Amino acid sequence: MKKSNISQGPWTRIRPLQRDEIDPYTEAGMVAGELTWGRFRNNLTKVMAYIPRLLQTEVEYCNTFIFDAETFRGEVQEAGFNDRFIKELVISRTSLLNRSRYSVTHHSGIGMMLFSDAGRREEGHMKILHLHEHEMHPEVYTEREQAVLDYTVKVVKDAHTVTDEEFEKLRSVLREHNMQNKRLKNLSEEEMNRHVDSQIVELTWLIGHFCLLNRWFTVLQVPDEGADDEDNFLAVYVQVVPEDIRKRNEAILGGGF
Repeated sequence: MKKSNISQGPWTRIRPLQRDEIDPYTEAGMVAGELTWGRFRNNLTKVMAYIPRLLQTEVEYCNTFIFDAETFRGEVQEAGFNDRFIKELVISRTSLLNRSRYSVTHHSGIGMMLFSDAGRREEGHMKILHLHEHEMHPEVYTEREQAVLDYTVKVVKDAHTVTDEEFEKLRSVLREHNMQNKRLKNLSEEEMNRHVDSQIVELTWLIGHFCLLNRWFTVLQVPDEGADDEDNFLAVYVQVVPEDIRKRNEAILGGGF
């Protein structure tokens, strides 16, 4: 295998592969991930490139339940059952619980940019800052956010502990929230119940997928992209994520992966 001529930052357990070390078809999967995820050349796809078929399929697969907005095929909704804001809170809550550096840092940045782009920067700042102990700050989160984050914590720690009563409460809170949506409020009771179940299925899949990713990032010690890499994520991280959130992240991560 030829040696890469592309600049590369430090790594520990698994060296991220560079585009001049892989075949064109695998590189196409890598580029698809970069273009889809902010035109950013990232170590997620570079480590995933060791398994070409995984890299080729992961981007479209995970976008369906992470990034896709409401998507319809005719009258059938296919994706986007929960909004991006609640999904981003779930992703970061899951990753903080699992103490996974790559997810914690990158989604702190993604979350802050998401809220900022929507003109909700201060709200996003408070929500992301207190995520590690969301239950201690009911004034920061809506009833729906509290219910979803409570559910997230239990699923991450031990899914067996989610009770029927808690599941029904989550259903009820989501249904009430949906009634504020001008499209959803006109659904029949049967249609609304199915939509709520779709929301819970999507949220639960999101939690489970990030538990998988968190463990993958952690045990392989996938590094944040720094000054010696093609794109410097850490510079953006400092620019976009407030210092108190970055300090909270480091306190939880303890200098590890």
